[in-house]
Amino acid sequence: MADSRQAIRPVRGLATLLAAAAFCWQAGFGSGSAFAVLSPRQVLTQADAQLYLPATLPHAFTGKSIPPQSDAASAQSNSRKPTDAVSLALAAAGCAVAMRAAESASSEPAKEQSFMDKFRVPIYIGLWYLFNIGYNIYNKKALISYPYPWACALWQMAFGWLIFVPLWLFKVRKTPKLNVSQAVKLAPAALGHLATHVGAVVAFFAGAVSFGHIVKASEPVVSSVLNFCFLGEVMPWQVYASLLPIIGGVGLASASEMSFNWLCFGAAMGSNIGSASRAVYSKKVMKGDIGENMDSANVYAVLTIMATFMLIPISLGIEGPSAMIKGFKAATSAGGMGFMWQMILSGFYYYMYNEVAFLALGKLDPVSHAVCNTMKRVVIIITAIFVFRTPVTALGIAGSSIAIGGTLLYSLAKNKFSK
Repeated sequence: MADSRQAIRPVRGLATLLAAAAFCWQAGFGSGSAFAVLSPRQVLTQADAQLYLPATLPHAFTGKSIPPQSDAASAQSNSRKPTDAVSLALAAAGCAVAMRAAESASSEPAKEQSFMDKFRVPIYIGLWYLFNIGYNIYNKKALISYPYPWACALWQMAFGWLIFVPLWLFKVRKTPKLNVSQAVKLAPAALGHLATHVGAVVAFFAGAVSFGHIVKASEPVVSSVLNFCFLGEVMPWQVYASLLPIIGGVGLASASEMSFNWLCFGAAMGSNIGSASRAVYSKKVMKGDIGENMDSANVYAVLTIMATFMLIPISLGIEGPSAMIKGFKAATSAGGMGFMWQMILSGFYYYMYNEVAFLALGKLDPVSHAVCNTMKRVVIIITAIFVFRTPVTALGIAGSSIAIGGTLLYSLAKNKFSK
């Protein structure tokens, strides 16, 4: 009887998520409401998806049937080695390029500047890289110790409350004020925020972190399709031509990936769909009134609150509260405080890299933005391969390089040729 209930959970959770997505999709197009947040120069569309979970893997949906692949075995054998500190140092390689691009964006002639004024953007970018790398490391380690991706995603989403609520209570940041209609208008965006994050967490649970990021590099392809289908936006042929390296690179990397599985690929692509959908709808939503004191940081905080409430019943329906608690007790018994720190740091880094990204990307021109985003992806992939000893092939390296280079080429082409 227990087995039958467990088998039904994935179907029940998927049906709930699809029903909510369908409702919000209809609300977004039928009523003119928008499914989005601020533009990329104002708010980070990250990381991290409207979930695609293959019908052939229903039990994997609960996070217990597919063990983490090459990352898991490697992390267990190397968990006590000082690879975390070394891997975080790899951020310097990418930051060198990103900060060079940031220098031109942050320089202001004529008047004398303080140290913080002069180096504000490079510092933000450095912290953005470090927090992002830290999140990818500790998120994967937490998923290895506690193989419940929906529970981990819920924890990371809720952790942000511990950061922005005190900022509001102590008047460090202005408290946002919304009415019911404004909250309803933001609800589809919150669902997209939820789907983007959960899709990424499921992808990194099911497969290698490096491969998940390679697949997520194909987001420009999804964004172009959605822009054409729902906004009728047609870009110059040069922009579309720049998508070919992304498609070819991701395909080559997928074909040669030693730990490839469809759950990882599908969830990462679902994350792309969620993130690209927010970008598409952002062209409408921010034209209207969405509340008072709703700057980019507060928009993200409000979306986090709404997404947390949406995720609670979905995650409990899919993985079950008893299973979550049992798995947490087992992980705590096996890992002790080490596991607890993995959970705490994964939640802290998740919110902070998004928070700092608001500060960094809002001050960059489109070209610098493209360079920083591309180098961030490169640094994360290299770091993940190093930390988790992920086996890679020559074709995988070639495909990854082509795909990542394609994302930069797309950003530059779009900036140059699009009106």
